[in-house]
Amino acid sequence: MTRMSDDGLRGYQVGAVGAVRAELRALSVGDDREGMLEGTPHLHRRFRLRAVEKAMAATPHLYVHDLEQIRADIAERSEEWLPREAAHARLTSWWTPEGLAEPGHTELKVMWFQTAADDPFARLAAILRPLDWAALARFVPWED
Repeated sequence: MTRMSDDGLRGYQVGAVGAVRAELRALSVGDDREGMLEGTPHLHRRFRLRAVEKAMAATPHLYVHDLEQIRADIAERSEEWLPREAAHARLTSWWTPEGLAEPGHTELKVMWFQTAADDPFARLAAILRPLDWAALARFVPWED
């Protein structure tokens, strides 16, 4: 379910842990083949997987949608080009893990790939619907 908040950001209801309400704080969509002068679909998959794994190592609370499919496509040496756009979203929620008395919020970053014709807001909503916020999000304490 999508709804607009008072500050103009879209909010998403994420199920799986009751009704955790997440607010979209940032959304960017960019060309995943930027800087690639030549290559093949297989090489593009290998570069994409390397970049995704590097991003996941730097950001442990990053969820990459369809990561296993990208790995499987590399193993099969698929020669079909992947969707060109890489999308990144940062979501926050006032939900905090049970038993935690420290003030703060939880945050989740989501990454996926899509075509230019796809609506990134609708795609994000479909990706978020089955996710387990408690298992994927990280707690961010308030700083003075």
